[in-house]
Amino acid sequence: MPYIQCDLEAGLSDLEKEKLVRKMIEVTHKSIGSAYRHINVVLREHPPSNLGEAGEPGRRLVSKRKR
Repeated sequence: MPYIQCDLEAGLSDLEKEKLVRKMIEVTHKSIGSAYRHINVVLREHPPSNLGEAGEPGRRLVSKRKR
């Protein structure tokens, strides 16, 4: 039973998160053949100030995308 944990910046809409979870399940199913009902996904959202990427703290990738 795959258990996928995804840490991401807070700010995606419920629809965007649903699409993300569905895509992760689909890719996992196609990659390793697990039955859909056995694939579990957990999204853990964090404020931008708690994240850093490419040497930059708090890049606010989601909030910048929505401008």
